[in-house]
Amino acid sequence: MNEHIEIGDRLTIEIKRMGINGEGIGYFRKLAIFVEHALPEEEIEVLIEAVYDNRAVAKIDKILKKSPNRMEPFCPVYETCGGCQTQHLAYEETLVQKREILIKAFERYIKHPIPEQIIKKTLGAQNPRYYRNKASLPVQKIQGKTMIGMYARGSNQFVPIDECPVQNKLINQIMKSIVHLLNSYQIDGYDPKTKKGYVRTLIVRTSEKDEQAQVSLIMMKHSARLKQFATNLVKREPKIVSITEVINPDMKKPGFFTNEMQVLYGNTEMKQTLSNYTLMLRPDAFFQLNTEQAHVFYKEMKRLAALKHHETALDAYAGVAPVSHYIHEDANHVYAIEIDKASCESAKNSLEANHISNVTVLQSDFKRSLNGLKHKKIDVMLFDPPRTGLGQETIEAIQGFRPKRLVYGSCNPSTLAKDLNILLEHYKLIETVPIDMFPYTSLVESVSLLKLKSES
Repeated sequence: MNEHIEIGDRLTIEIKRMGINGEGIGYFRKLAIFVEHALPEEEIEVLIEAVYDNRAVAKIDKILKKSPNRMEPFCPVYETCGGCQTQHLAYEETLVQKREILIKAFERYIKHPIPEQIIKKTLGAQNPRYYRNKASLPVQKIQGKTMIGMYARGSNQFVPIDECPVQNKLINQIMKSIVHLLNSYQIDGYDPKTKKGYVRTLIVRTSEKDEQAQVSLIMMKHSARLKQFATNLVKREPKIVSITEVINPDMKKPGFFTNEMQVLYGNTEMKQTLSNYTLMLRPDAFFQLNTEQAHVFYKEMKRLAALKHHETALDAYAGVAPVSHYIHEDANHVYAIEIDKASCESAKNSLEANHISNVTVLQSDFKRSLNGLKHKKIDVMLFDPPRTGLGQETIEAIQGFRPKRLVYGSCNPSTLAKDLNILLEHYKLIETVPIDMFPYTSLVESVSLLKLKSES
């Protein structure tokens, strides 16, 4: 237990910066105090709620000096829903703070100092509201009525919502229609207390330019009324091109999709237009949640890769291979590596639909794929890994190939910085560009360019 403060103490502190979860961070006798909904430059009175050896957690009791960037949240359930963290901060300022989060991560995890000018200004969204092209929302039956909602941050407390102001408007509309029909047909949401009900999660994905939607119902068990439900849903919402039932009663296992999938209506795939390309997305294939910012993200990867027509590129953690689509014209050949079967199938269908012939999709993990490519000369490797980053083993495999350039797309500043700390033994960091893929959240995406030291 920290000797300086105790639970229940009231302190006055100044908030210095924003933390990785959107909380404000101030200090008391060099001890970091984490305060939810507090903003940099604010002077606040706080009540200590938890104390640890290296930090404390507090809540705002009174704001003595308010930040000029403090805003009124635009969502009615912002305080209780765990989906967004920064609606109380002016959008332009969130872009500044996201760059600061990257800077602090680099300072913490990279041994050698990184000049701040290498980290560019955050590329913000032109449309920071209604941007999410996919929603995965839990469903529960409460007081006799099936509802959609979110879970409050850090808990399993269900927060019912009517609509979400960061989801595509078509998603909100379709979700309302789904909930209305679920109640009409008595296809109940799952009640974790009574262990009764059918539907545990609703997933709706939209394609803005194509005005199409894809619906997946994650079910605890099959309902015989689903076919009639699907028929009437499409009558109400004609932009829906597919409805899929997925049986998955395992609440503890991560992920929603299983082998028990049945198409109730329409096609297996949905079109998603990105730049000049048409991607074919299966319900279980990964695609970025913000289409406009995904375009910005992939353009930056293409720019930083600076491929020449004689060079060979490797697109790792490829998903449905959007990076390969963007860079194929600049390269001699591209190898797209993805372990997920559904994403590989979508990638192959998308490449064929766009008449792209110089990309080879390899369904495999990264290390095994590199073993198969050991006689090839790979000039540039591009990565867009999950939040866990690359890790030591993958980095060792990269260093065995020693490509001239690496382009690292990241969704986690901490794991990016840890990976860079290892990569910088043989590579030089040229540029990191933060990109706001998820407005009004604390999540920070970025793209970094590294060059082999012997080449730079």
